[in-house]
Amino acid sequence: MKKIIITIIAVSALTILYFIFFVQPNIDRNWILYQSMTTYDDITYKTVGGETLELDILLPTQFNHDKTPVVFYIHDGEFTDGDKSWLTKDIGENIASAILDAGYAIVSMNYRLLDTETHFPSNIIDVKDSIRYIRSVSEDYSLDPENFGVMGYGSGAYLALFVAYNRTFESSGDSALIQYSSSVNYVIDIAGFTNMSTIRDANTMSGEELSVVQDKLDAYFGAVYDVYTVTDNELNEYDPIQDITVDDKLPTLIIHGMVDAVIPLDQSDQLETDLIAANITYSYYQILGGNHALSNISDAEKDRICGYITTFLNEQYVTN
Repeated sequence: MKKIIITIIAVSALTILYFIFFVQPNIDRNWILYQSMTTYDDITYKTVGGETLELDILLPTQFNHDKTPVVFYIHDGEFTDGDKSWLTKDIGENIASAILDAGYAIVSMNYRLLDTETHFPSNIIDVKDSIRYIRSVSEDYSLDPENFGVMGYGSGAYLALFVAYNRTFESSGDSALIQYSSSVNYVIDIAGFTNMSTIRDANTMSGEELSVVQDKLDAYFGAVYDVYTVTDNELNEYDPIQDITVDDKLPTLIIHGMVDAVIPLDQSDQLETDLIAANITYSYYQILGGNHALSNISDAEKDRICGYITTFLNEQYVTN
């Protein structure tokens, strides 16, 4: 009996050591967290060019409405990287939990990443189609199509702002979805990239830096622009604030860390100037000491940011 007990203890100890030293370092903790919050995963909303595009639905932890309002999340990744599971990275974990606890659903979608074959505006059209798809099936999930908003982080904020403000490409997209509207009621911009022309400065950048920018231009637009000769107007073709055509200017919430080394604060400063010029209602919170991921701030500051977001959501809620 003693040998059996010793054997069990030894096996258990080896299992624990295996988990600690081998399995644990290889676990994608963010993916596990994200999966734990997801209600419906890998729903195909369209197939394009042989690529299947999927989205996930995260239903709220509290159901405060007869039909559930929806926040669409668009991930970061400089248009060439990223995944819908990035929703819960860094401060996203806190924000996602706060939104769900406030009674809102979250839809997180994958969209086509830009590369040598895929360029703007493919990603914009995909985001619009994901909204159209959810609108088409909203009754199946008791979601409220009258209360849709969009939220983005970094380059995802760029896409969110464009989709919210601009009605360009309303007639482009999946033929089965085009009959549905891609309109939303508001937009949340977190550490947003908003001005494409700032990615290059031929006067100050080194040749190596400009080479990196050239690769980005090729992925974003195809091999049509030379980094040395491309104009600001050409680069800014898909900037969110360009050619606003919506009559009802959508309320905007901006949150940006003041020491963001990836996307400078002046991107949001310029957006604020543009919003004022366009007479769009907005709130702008600059986070003292916050980096790009807002991962270096205190838990109390994270709670305040979550409060900014949930207060904004409740202010925008439309009573049916």
